Amino acid sequence: MGSVGPEAGQDEGPVHPVRIDGFCMDRTEMAAADGKSPLIVERWADAESACAERGGRLPTEAEFEKAARGGCELGSDPKLCDAGDTRPYPWGVISPTCLLAVHSEIGPRGPKRCSATPANVDSQAAGAGPYGHINLSGNLWEPTSDWYHPGIYRPDRPDNPGGPSSGKSHSIRGGGWDTFSTNMRISNRFSDHLTGSTIGVRCVFSGGTPTIEDIPALSWVNVTIDVAMKSRAPISGRWLTVTAFSESDIGPMGLPAPGRSPVAEAGAKPNGMGEQQIKLEVPEGQRLRFSAALDSGKSGNSPGPAASSGGVGISKAPATSSAGLQVNVALAQPQAHPHSPRP
Repeated sequence: MGSVGPEAGQDEGPVHPVRIDGFCMDRTEMAAADGKSPLIVERWADAESACAERGGRLPTEAEFEKAARGGCELGSDPKLCDAGDTRPYPWGVISPTCLLAVHSEIGPRGPKRCSATPANVDSQAAGAGPYGHINLSGNLWEPTSDWYHPGIYRPDRPDNPGGPSSGKSHSIRGGGWDTFSTNMRISNRFSDHLTGSTIGVRCVFSGGTPTIEDIPALSWVNVTIDVAMKSRAPISGRWLTVTAFSESDIGPMGLPAPGRSPVAEAGAKPNGMGEQQIKLEVPEGQRLRFSAALDSGKSGNSPGPAASSGGVGISKAPATSSAGLQVNVALAQPQAHPHSPRP
């Protein structure tokens, strides 16, 4: 499990082998009543219930990654976990195309989606994983049974690892129809604490009982992000989003590196004034950088994603998260096609 590649976030390491019992997993995401289009759920509990009604359960993160990546039999030595076993996508090492996965491509004129909506559950068979499952990358984010914890990866994890005993959000995997390729990697870890992800359902049956892992729970605190336009213009538009990233996931240009998953995110309707405060709940005691993006509602004349069409900015320096922390972020009009780490 995990990755140490150039797109890997701090929550994807260290790379480590885990042992799990054999299990059966749905070949496709669950379909809606018509039997073809994807079932989309609002909450993790809805996905859990959908599997329970069929006599199954949600996969663990380890089970999802096993189905998408394969085991250690695919590398140069079938008895060892080696570099050949760390394929980044279910189909292998080829970068995603619309034939392989329904996602959002990055082009010279900004993001271009393969489809205006999620595709039918039996689409993109060319992108099947090593055991025949399809749409493990792209189409819909898929929830797992694990509570999300950025530090759960350790060399001595138990068999059938099942994550912490409690948490604030659950891990989701695989990316969606409006997701960039970096977040569709097999090892990429995301959380349903973040807004805007389109969630589907894929269930597992039989298999081992997930082993709860002994790791201290995260403590969460509220911080305040003060957002203003560099031009001193009013903050106006469709939506204002603030996001926290681990300092270790910030690239050399001072921006979140491609593929890095946010720590937390919140948003609000722009207030039309010169400054706006947004509260953000983040894990305590972490070195974080804070970004903000303004959706102007007029993305046609602006480069990059609609979410940052009205301006984008990031805090000048990292800060250690604690209760009452206050951080300033200044928004500037985007001048190029910034790589957004999520839809």
